[in-house]
Amino acid sequence: MPFSTVEGRDLGDVRLFTTSTCAWCDKVKELLSENGVKYHYIDLDILDEEEREERVEFLDSIYPKWGFPCLLFNRKYLILGYREADIRKTLGLSPASEPKEMGVEEPIREEIKKIMERLQRFSEKKGASLNPETAITAKLIDGLLENQERYGYWACPCRLVAGNREEDKDIICPCDYWEKDVAEFGACYCGLFVSKEVASGEKSIETVPERRPKRSS
Repeated sequence: MPFSTVEGRDLGDVRLFTTSTCAWCDKVKELLSENGVKYHYIDLDILDEEEREERVEFLDSIYPKWGFPCLLFNRKYLILGYREADIRKTLGLSPASEPKEMGVEEPIREEIKKIMERLQRFSEKKGASLNPETAITAKLIDGLLENQERYGYWACPCRLVAGNREEDKDIICPCDYWEKDVAEFGACYCGLFVSKEVASGEKSIETVPERRPKRSS
């Protein structure tokens, strides 16, 4: 499967490696589109096994600790996660202006609202919080539900999924790594759970590196 192309200003070779369920991947796409940038993207989770492995090997050859979203610019600059300032600087875009007024957000489905309430209670018992950015949280939960439909379990929406419960058991939400990530970086890998300091606005979410060991092929 080739990359899909979004037309716009040609600033160079902008390639985005994503998963179809990753809310932060969607935010990078939105940022590029809003700034009229031509870019190419590919959702690794919907590729067949052979092509997925080929793409993974390519990214491993550049930086073994890559994760989603993964933006490669001119085959030289690699930006991991949703790092707006870094993306703007690397692509030569103007810095972000004043925060734009929020439009009318899509209503959140009742199913997702109930899950959010349940996950908030769960996180509070662990001394953490659900991400207060409701739109992102709803998208992340929607990704979990999509993976539930695909694989039969809540695989992390921001990671590649093997499709085998035993192999994926460490990334079934809440994953094995979330508490350490929240304690160290203020958020879990996908940003669904955050620390109390982040939830209250005292701290910002840092880019969370992938702590999951690489699977042997």
